Amino acid sequence: MEIIKLCLQLRPNDLSLLEQLVNLYILAEDFDNSLITAYQFREICLTPTLKLYSNYLILLILLRWGVWQEIDHIYQEYHDLLQELTRQKNITLEPIIKTSFLNVSSPLPYLGDRALANRQLTNRIAEIFLDNNSLKTPFITIKKAQKKLTIGYLASTLKHHSVGWLSRWLIHHHDREKLQIAIYTINQEEDEITRQWFRDSRDIIRHFPYAQNPLEVAQQIQQDQIDILVDLDSLTHNITNQIMALKPAAKQVTWLGWDASGLATIDYYIADPYVLPQQAEEYYREKIYRLPETYLAVDGFEIGTPNLRREDLEIPPDATIYFSVQSGMKRHPDTIKLQMKILAQVPNSYFLIKGVGKTEKIQELFTEIAIREGVNPQRLRFLPRDIDEYTHRANLQIADVVLDTYPYNGATTTLEVLWQGIPLVTLVGEQFSARNSYTFMINAGIEAGIGWNEAEYIDWGVKLGLDRSLRQDISHQLLGNRDTAPLWQGKKFAQNMENAYLKIWEGS
Repeated sequence: MEIIKLCLQLRPNDLSLLEQLVNLYILAEDFDNSLITAYQFREICLTPTLKLYSNYLILLILLRWGVWQEIDHIYQEYHDLLQELTRQKNITLEPIIKTSFLNVSSPLPYLGDRALANRQLTNRIAEIFLDNNSLKTPFITIKKAQKKLTIGYLASTLKHHSVGWLSRWLIHHHDREKLQIAIYTINQEEDEITRQWFRDSRDIIRHFPYAQNPLEVAQQIQQDQIDILVDLDSLTHNITNQIMALKPAAKQVTWLGWDASGLATIDYYIADPYVLPQQAEEYYREKIYRLPETYLAVDGFEIGTPNLRREDLEIPPDATIYFSVQSGMKRHPDTIKLQMKILAQVPNSYFLIKGVGKTEKIQELFTEIAIREGVNPQRLRFLPRDIDEYTHRANLQIADVVLDTYPYNGATTTLEVLWQGIPLVTLVGEQFSARNSYTFMINAGIEAGIGWNEAEYIDWGVKLGLDRSLRQDISHQLLGNRDTAPLWQGKKFAQNMENAYLKIWEGS
């Protein structure tokens, strides 16, 4: 970082240096400097593509830190530029944004549940990205006449990360008599999760800790004769996007890590009967492969020792505790308003709020909305992050009811909540990110708490807050379903995925 600052003294208008500095500040969780530098970057962006990218960077920073108070003005400019650009043809991207341009559509699902419109924009951005990043002479992939299919998993997150925690069970339960498994880790450190669940649970392991050349990785994938390459990162990692754009495998699939990227080089997107509505086939570029029950299953979670207690939070023993654990990106003000309407109707209730973000800005946001809705801000408790995942999960047990976010639901958190038998209230939308909790609840064997509109979300929140016996019934039902519900049957899920791979391959 200091070297880049020195270089900027000599070349203050160097876009590449400024963009690198923005990203370093983001990694360092330095909100103020990342935002200041992003605005400096925007001031010297002159082309439509650079202007869009600079607005995306600013919007990403504001979302990441939950500074929703400043989002409206930048979002409007960002969205106008996005729509204008997607109507143009033959777009050449500047070198500094060529490899990361696919990400510019990623804020859309956090800002609104506009499934069709957002998907159309995402697909067009993917076209522009692919036009600027694909090989003029593509890889030649040949179907092999062999007994076993070789499945490759490509990710930067097979570690202490949500994708690592959730994908480990599939890798663990794969039938090695049917499939050969290859793991490709990109730009990630190896930790105990990597070593325990991925390094020793494969036939081929390729570790690229400092990958900067996607062609090198793609060539290795082709040399390993991967039949189906499964992308676990989607829009969340530049290098994996570039690798998938090169299409080194005969069949390519996106699963788990995020919504589909829209790249034409990806053949299938793995879903289920619930997480995408039926009409999604009309606007997804990828073919949607729906597994029979759930697009994800796990065998459970390791739980630590809780260190969160009512008395330490000055909450009475007979009070109802609502809880929300999410990043600032998911703290849409409209949903906070619904949550405050719930608190307003449940006397002697408190709301615990925890997650990544700029603490004072998130506190201001919740406090302002609470006051507008007639809720005393003294009923809000803002909590720091826990020391590790195990403590985080254990501390969820203090909740009587967890209130989900919308239009971007919880995913890993929802699973952790349901596993521990805690009632959850969710609002179901149209886009993938607004239906995660819905599919997980259905596949955990519970429908109580699923709201199909804002009124139902509020009603469920109030009902569960007031009715202790209902909460107990739901908890008993969730815990009793652990042995039978599809969400907790990792081995059966692995069999469903293996059947999907075979059908995808046979259909090629």
